[in-house]
Amino acid sequence: MADFSAIRGLAFDLDGTLVDSAPGLAAAIDMALAEMGLPQAGEARVGTWIGNGADVLVQRALRWAEVEATPELCLQMRQRFDHFYGQTVESGSRLFPLVIETLASWPSLATR
Repeated sequence: MADFSAIRGLAFDLDGTLVDSAPGLAAAIDMALAEMGLPQAGEARVGTWIGNGADVLVQRALRWAEVEATPELCLQMRQRFDHFYGQTVESGSRLFPLVIETLASWPSLATR
């Protein structure tokens, strides 16, 4: 068995690892699209765009809406997305199942 006694801490990527933030991200993208007079994509579709950062998320949303993703438009959309995500991040994010229990059990695992 491997010796993990030298490990002093662990780091996690929060989004998509411990927290399901897709609902809040999707809501913010949809709000930004709607504000620009574009169709809303919905959580299921936006969920397929998540994973490469907010700038890429915005570009994918604009391309899906069949709008030319110019640098200026991407910047405008990103600013609106950031604004709306500030409103949706808390209500649109939730821990994945068993995250609390798993993290709480780790100190006891370190003594094995």
